[in-house]
Amino acid sequence: MNIRQNKKLKSAALHILLCLVLLLCWRAAAIAEAIETISPLSAAKLIQIEKGNPDFVILDIRTPSEFQQVHLHKAFLLDFYSKTFVDDLKQLDKNKIYLVYCRSGNRSDKALALFNRLGFTRVYSMADGINGWIRAGLPVIS
Repeated sequence: MNIRQNKKLKSAALHILLCLVLLLCWRAAAIAEAIETISPLSAAKLIQIEKGNPDFVILDIRTPSEFQQVHLHKAFLLDFYSKTFVDDLKQLDKNKIYLVYCRSGNRSDKALALFNRLGFTRVYSMADGINGWIRAGLPVIS
């Protein structure tokens, strides 16, 4: 193998290595950004994983009376039907991780689109809402 061939081989190897690094970085970014619906059991796992993380927020988007009856531990209330709901969402830190739930999953799925449009990157909507959570036998505050 002559010097010219050796340089071409090294250049090709470097090119392949660069492509692999870029692919891995892209994949890591895709994992770090998630706007999706997850099951109540997956939500419970997420809560355990993020326990103690100040950048993790459980957001209940039901009405104040629904929240008062039953809610998840450490959940914050942000009423989906409030006239200021969108403005309230805009005030939230877009870099935090949010687990959003409602009664049955309908409102939180609609809110997911709003979160996405507003530029949030890590938002999880709990499928079947608190009703699904309760049916799964998971703990609540009542």
